[in-house]
Amino acid sequence: MSGIEYTVKKVSDEALTEMLQSVAESKAAALDVVTKKTSEAEAEALRIAEQQRRQAEALRRQIIGSAEMTSRNQTLEIVEENLNAAFSRALERLGEMTSQVEYNRILKALVLEGIDEVGGSQFVVMANARDQQLLQLIVEQVSHERDVSIVRSDSRTQNSVGGVVISSVDGFVTFDNTYEARLERLRPELRKQIAQLFTAQS
Repeated sequence: MSGIEYTVKKVSDEALTEMLQSVAESKAAALDVVTKKTSEAEAEALRIAEQQRRQAEALRRQIIGSAEMTSRNQTLEIVEENLNAAFSRALERLGEMTSQVEYNRILKALVLEGIDEVGGSQFVVMANARDQQLLQLIVEQVSHERDVSIVRSDSRTQNSVGGVVISSVDGFVTFDNTYEARLERLRPELRKQIAQLFTAQS
């Protein structure tokens, strides 16, 4: 081999070696980049999946919560409807009792309960228009039996099926003992009982 051929071959071999080394380094660098990007992509995919899972879970809870709230609201509406229906039936039956002899005893008991609640010795009592004559007799009886002063008011309870409203003479203390007021005082407990019936059935 001549000197020129040797020199050319040597230079070619060195160039080839450098090129192969450069290719190898570039390949390694490229593989590092690919590995890094793959890891980042996998991490991003996991992050997105977790985010979507959380969003799906939040949406599920929101849907369940909304459904439960709707169910509770519907139950409350049904409870109120049943309660109002029960009150209407009760007032109808109580209204029928006002034409019976026993209503005298009932009205007297309501007056006695009223003066006990208000307290004192001087009272004003009020009832609906229908009960005025009966109320006057009861006022006279109770005034004598309890040694108190009871005045029948000229005012009337409006839209009341029966019962009385008792007040102190100065009007500072009043106790509504009409049928309607007594039923309203029972409403919270009755509402609770009806709601428990629905809960037991569900």
